[in-house]
Amino acid sequence: MMFKTIIVHVSPASGMPATFGTAASLAISHGAHLVGTAVSGVAEMNYLLAAGAPVAIMPTFDLDALRKDAQQQLDTFAHQCEAAGVPSWETRLLETTAADALLLQSRYCDLVVAGNQDVAQYGLLAPTRLPGHLVTQCVRPVLLVPPKHHAKDNFSKIMIAWNGSAGASRALAFAMPLLLRAAQLTIVLCNPADERIDMGAEPGADLATYLARHHRNVNVVNLDTVQQTSTALCEMAERRHFDLVVAGAYGHSRLHDWVVGSTTGGLIEKCPVPLLMTQ
Repeated sequence: MMFKTIIVHVSPASGMPATFGTAASLAISHGAHLVGTAVSGVAEMNYLLAAGAPVAIMPTFDLDALRKDAQQQLDTFAHQCEAAGVPSWETRLLETTAADALLLQSRYCDLVVAGNQDVAQYGLLAPTRLPGHLVTQCVRPVLLVPPKHHAKDNFSKIMIAWNGSAGASRALAFAMPLLLRAAQLTIVLCNPADERIDMGAEPGADLATYLARHHRNVNVVNLDTVQQTSTALCEMAERRHFDLVVAGAYGHSRLHDWVVGSTTGGLIEKCPVPLLMTQ
């Protein structure tokens, strides 16, 4: 079981080297096709102009310059793919916002990779913090990479943030190509008694039994804490030197573009290692 098509958001964000390095390492180790996607945002600008938006609210943009900047980012991506030895790759330049482009392309890939601090594409019509929008709206898993992450060939120690939700279960299923290659899986439950996680007297036991049929090295940690769940999980990920955190995302219905659940938002913002999420 492997990822065969990976989409990576190519942007001018300062964390792009870490994002590219992680996506390239995964593409090489899985023999996957890597698609670098950059956006100009020109379509949105044209829509606003056609709709007669007041000049006073319109920023001054050179549309050709927007396209040129996006193409330069893709040219850099292409050179990096050649230098890294990525076996198969292509570039795509879309005229939409990053959120629209990545959501559309997520239907035709196994994994979307982006930076967890990537806030460059707010959009003029519907301002969006990109990472939160992706994890609550993508039909495929999203891997968010912190800007200081050093790419590895694989994720050896994986932490599973388990709360018994459907989103967490879907995240596990999507992450299976990574889980099967890991040396160690650790299921972490924050305040399981309060959260009413799982059924039965032993929280996490059913999940551990299920994963043990796939993987020989599975353990469970029950974390009782007064900290916010996201803070406790992030501190554990750093303290125990995990390579990846897998978690379910939670969004608030029609407000998902601006607001995500506190645990989801905290993990996106603070997780010190790559974070694989899906709703």
